Amino acid sequence: MRFVKRSTRKKPRVSLVLLDWSVRESFHLLHYLSKQTVPREDFEVIIIEYYSRVSEALQKFEDQVDTWLILDMPPNVYYHKHLMYNAGIVVANGDIIMIVDSDAMVKPTFIETIIRNFDRDPALAYHIDQFRNLRRDFYPFNYPSFEDVLGEGAINNVGGKTSGVLDTTDPIHTRNYGACMCAKRADLIAIGGADMHIDYLGHICGPYDMTFRLTNYGRREVWDMEEFTYHTWHPGQAGADNYLGPHDGRHMSTTSLEAITSGRIMPLAESEAIKALRTNETTSPEEALTRLIPPNVARDWDLKYVEANASHMRWAEYKVPLGVYKGFRITSELGRLFAYPIGERRREMEGQKLKPAFEGDDEAEVKGKIDRATSGTMTALSTLVSVYAMAMRPLGFIYRKSQALPLPLPPVAKAVLGLMLLPLAVPAALLLMPAPVIGKLRRAWRDRQRFADTLGPLALTISNLARWGEVGKSGPTPLLLTDQRQTIYFMGLMRKAGLLPALEFERVRDLEDVQRVLRRLEFRGWNGQLLVPSDIFNRFHKDISPSPAATRLMVV
Repeated sequence: MRFVKRSTRKKPRVSLVLLDWSVRESFHLLHYLSKQTVPREDFEVIIIEYYSRVSEALQKFEDQVDTWLILDMPPNVYYHKHLMYNAGIVVANGDIIMIVDSDAMVKPTFIETIIRNFDRDPALAYHIDQFRNLRRDFYPFNYPSFEDVLGEGAINNVGGKTSGVLDTTDPIHTRNYGACMCAKRADLIAIGGADMHIDYLGHICGPYDMTFRLTNYGRREVWDMEEFTYHTWHPGQAGADNYLGPHDGRHMSTTSLEAITSGRIMPLAESEAIKALRTNETTSPEEALTRLIPPNVARDWDLKYVEANASHMRWAEYKVPLGVYKGFRITSELGRLFAYPIGERRREMEGQKLKPAFEGDDEAEVKGKIDRATSGTMTALSTLVSVYAMAMRPLGFIYRKSQALPLPLPPVAKAVLGLMLLPLAVPAALLLMPAPVIGKLRRAWRDRQRFADTLGPLALTISNLARWGEVGKSGPTPLLLTDQRQTIYFMGLMRKAGLLPALEFERVRDLEDVQRVLRRLEFRGWNGQLLVPSDIFNRFHKDISPSPAATRLMVV
């Protein structure tokens, strides 16, 4: 590890951390940083090179570089961006850390905007999204105008804003979390810095893992709606031919997504360098840097070892979340598996340890114990879910059609008449229009299966939380958010049957509905348990987490 340059700026407002693992062809961001509206003393530029290359492309802008640290990692190990993030956090002198693309374009107001936002509200996990253009004639980078990048070839320009910041349906996947992320250095150290877990080796990684844990820590995830970065095409920009850790099929780390739902603040594998700063064991960056590189990298990060074991990596040295099963979070801890009842996120955030309900040597053993302990309720709920899902759509269809009958009858009488006509209507429809009717029946069957696959685990999870966990143990009746009317009907029936605890329900279909419910709960001073299915929480986590109504939030 060696410094090519070391910053002499003692109190910059912002420290920009730029990464290279001997792949960057251009550092033209530095050209645009030389044209900022704030004084140059307000920010410093930190370059972290993973391997040993002294980049010629960077030497063109060396006058704009304040700190240039070369880690000298062996050429036979895979790159780990989180190691570089932590190196930048350690050596930074600024109050605000920014992780940003080195080959992006930014406007002169870029740094000024960031400083202004943190002056207004220091408790931020702050992001700036990125416009992307796929025109090949901008490569090698030839300094196109901002207007050119927003024009022909732009893939996410919607009226001068990115499609990502306008998206409230699936923002996790449409916003570029790695383009520009900013947070207070003190906050990043407090949450243990970037996670050094093996899951983040290679391409599936990013500062968003720190963002998610910062929101659990109480910071607000904010996306700027006016300031953006601009990126032009270059070869390999999507990370082709890199090792991919566990992800959701759209290159979002499932390990990071687990942090959202579990409420976890600390990394699964904390950097010893960051830990030394966090615990005040040292305040010296030089001393912390001596602990930066984990001792196990020669084996665990070796290129040949990773490639040979990529399809079945099991890392006994790491704590590994293995997902949720019937109301329990299963975790591998030093080779032993534990199943914990899902707990309130704030309890977990406050460091209260949950006692495992089950443990075993492998996943099959732990899941078997859960199955046996929940067999009676599971059988009843599974059967009722299947029956309900089978009957739900046809009965709804019959009801809607019966209400259209041109007869002077009350709605209930029309519904009964529709049921009576059903045995005649179905065979007649099959004779007259066999293909359309069979197609509808097949779609109904698929819909039934999807609904049962979603509703069954949710009902069983809530049942288990009432038995082993916290649901319904104190305070007002728990409230479940759902986007399905049928879920409300079914849960209500199961509650009356005594298979589920007392529950209230709110249907939320979009962000506006979520915000409306949270405002109403906050106005009431409600302090009950808020149950949110993980698919809904992942979509709206940044709005739900900081709400006072989510003090006793449980993601199920």
